[in-house]
Amino acid sequence: MNIKYNIVQKQMINYMNNWTREETIIAFNVYCKIPFRNSSKTHPLIIKYANILGRSPSALCMKIGNIGRLDPDLKKQGITGLIHGANIEKEVWKEFYRNPEHLAFESER
Repeated sequence: MNIKYNIVQKQMINYMNNWTREETIIAFNVYCKIPFRNSSKTHPLIIKYANILGRSPSALCMKIGNIGRLDPDLKKQGITGLIHGANIEKEVWKEFYRNPEHLAFESER
């Protein structure tokens, strides 16, 4: 079976699925690697991790925007991120915001 087909098929399956804790941790790791203003569906890291997750680059960008709403440093700059999101983002933020080493470990497992 074609690898590209498998990625598209997985993206279609995940389209209607909620994000898991593990996926959200990986998205938070990507959030930490790319300056918020540079996150876009065409960014090479967004594309790479979206493919790993079986999500579209647009879906990963939206998740990054949801995570950005929690960032006090963005708020100080008048940047709000996306205003709606899931509780899982808040939980992951609380667990990893002050512990980037643990985030790196968990997201790369």
